[in-house]
Order: sequence, then structure tokens, then C-alpha cells
Amino acid sequence: MKKSIFLFISLCLAFMANAQEKKATIEFDRTTIDLGKFGQENPIQKCFFIFRNTGEKNLYIHQIMTSCGCTDKKFPTHAIAPGESDTIFITYNGEGKSPRKFRTNITVHSNGTPEMMKLYIKGEMLPAKIKENEVIIVDE
Repeated sequence: MKKSIFLFISLCLAFMANAQEKKATIEFDRTTIDLGKFGQENPIQKCFFIFRNTGEKNLYIHQIMTSCGCTDKKFPTHAIAPGESDTIFITYNGEGKSPRKFRTNITVHSNGTPEMMKLYIKGEMLPAKIKENEVIIVDE
């Protein structure tokens, strides 16, 4: 009986210690960025997401994956202390792509809560403007 009570108390203490474990928490200023409309003559668009560690433990971004090879990312690999903010930089490259509307997923994996976060960029690449040729009339 004493062993059962001791085991029960030990399990309760372990559960309470685990429940009070400090964690990192990641919060973004926004989860979607609209790049708007831009022409094929300017296919590279840049933007950024600002995030903050609102938890009590250092935050680490482990990996960022994009749903399109046309999207590149740059993110901090160092620890983000509680209360600190940092930035994820995104570059959309529509070079060689047909004019279209797009929406790209950016998946952020971290040790924070939530462990996986989805961000989005969207926009519309318009056809390149047609340059009018000058017409030269030659008198013969």
C-alpha cells in the first residue's frame, strides 16, 4: 500500500513539473503578405515577416520550407531570447514564369509553440508592358 501511495505521489509530482516546464512561444506580426500586382519586367519581389518569442525559453527556428521553388528564404539560426524579435526574409522570383496570380506557403518549424506555423505570400504577376515602336516614315 505504501508503495502504491509513493508511486502515485511521484507520478503526480512528475506530471506537475512537466506541466510547468518553460517553453518558447512564437508569434508573428502577420501571417499573410500581399505583394500586390507587379509586371513581368520586375519579377523579383521581396518581403519579410517579423516574429517575437513571447515564451520563457530560447526560441530556435529549425527549418523553413516553401511550397514553390520560386520562393527563397533567409532566417535566423541563432537563439531568440524571450521577449526578443527577429525577421524572416522572403524573396519571390517569378523570372521565367507565366503571368498569373499566386499564393505560396512558407512553413516554419521551431521549438516554439506552435512547433509548425504556416505563412503565406500572394500576389499577381502581370504581363510585361509592350513598348511601342517608333514608326519612321521615309520619303522616297
